[in-house]
Amino acid sequence: MRINKFGARAAAFVIGGSAMAWLIGVGGGTAEAATTCSAANGHQVEHIIGKGGCGAKAGPGSTAFSEESSGAGTAVAVADKGGNSTARNLQPGSTALAGSTTRGTAYSVTTGPSAFSVAQARHGGTTIAVGGWGGQAIAGADGAVCQGGFSTAFDSTTGKACLRSGSIDLHN
Repeated sequence: MRINKFGARAAAFVIGGSAMAWLIGVGGGTAEAATTCSAANGHQVEHIIGKGGCGAKAGPGSTAFSEESSGAGTAVAVADKGGNSTARNLQPGSTALAGSTTRGTAYSVTTGPSAFSVAQARHGGTTIAVGGWGGQAIAGADGAVCQGGFSTAFDSTTGKACLRSGSIDLHN
C-alpha cells in the first residue's frame, strides 16, 4: 500500500493555515464596526452599511452566518438541507462567499485586500477557503483552486487542497 505523504502534508498545512487565518479574523479587531448577518431555519437577512454589506440565507434545519468587517467589502453565506455556512470578509475590496447543502459545512474568509474566496460544501463534507492579499481561493465540487497572491483551500469530499503564496504553489 502506497501512502501519499504530499497529500497528507498539504492537507495538514492548508487546515493549519486556514485555522490560523480564522483565529486572526476572530481575534483581530478593526476600528470599523462589523456588519453581521445571521439566519437559521428558513430565514434570510441582508445588511448594507456604507460600501460594505453582508447576507445570510438558511433553509430548514440550516444555519448561515456572514460578517463584513472592513466597511468596503462583501460577505455572503447560504445554507440548505442541514448545511452550515460561515463567510467573513476582513479587508476592503474583498469578497467571501460560503455555501453548503446536505449537511455540509463551509468556511470562507478573506484576510487581505482585493481577495476572493468561495467555499461550497456538500454531502456532509467540509470546505475551507482563505483568500489573502490579492488571492483567490475556491473549494468545492471541482476540488481546490488557489490563484493570485496568498490563498489556501481545502475540500474534504474530493480530498483536494492547495496553498499559494508568492512563488510557493502546493496542490494535490
